[in-house]
Amino acid sequence: MFTSNNVCSMPTSFLLTGIPGLESLHIWFSIPFGSMYLVAVLGNVTILLVVRVERSLHQPMYFFLCMLAIIDLVLSNSTMPKLLAIFWFGACNIGLDACLTQMFFVHCFATIESGIFLAMAFDHYVAICDPLRHTSVLTHEV
Repeated sequence: MFTSNNVCSMPTSFLLTGIPGLESLHIWFSIPFGSMYLVAVLGNVTILLVVRVERSLHQPMYFFLCMLAIIDLVLSNSTMPKLLAIFWFGACNIGLDACLTQMFFVHCFATIESGIFLAMAFDHYVAICDPLRHTSVLTHEV
């Protein structure tokens, strides 16, 4: 965006349109998205609580599941509230700072999720290829 004196100006907000042409059906589209969001939040919180309460689940595999549950909570909480606000309330504007924050959380935690998948793959590799030394190679500290 250039003004009359050739100075570039930054936009302060963006306009999100939802699903163009189907604005009258946004409330119906919000039902499956809201249901999936509710199931994701309740399911991940349940995983975290069960692993925390049950002492027999304090093993690396369940710690990996807890990390994935936390990442899923962050990812769903960084995108779904704005999507539902668009569908329910027509709140189509998003500020530049909110947009950049949302982009940061989505990209950062998607990268962290890939790293956790890599660690889980290494854990399974050691468990399959060297099962007798699995507990000595992959200790709690590692």
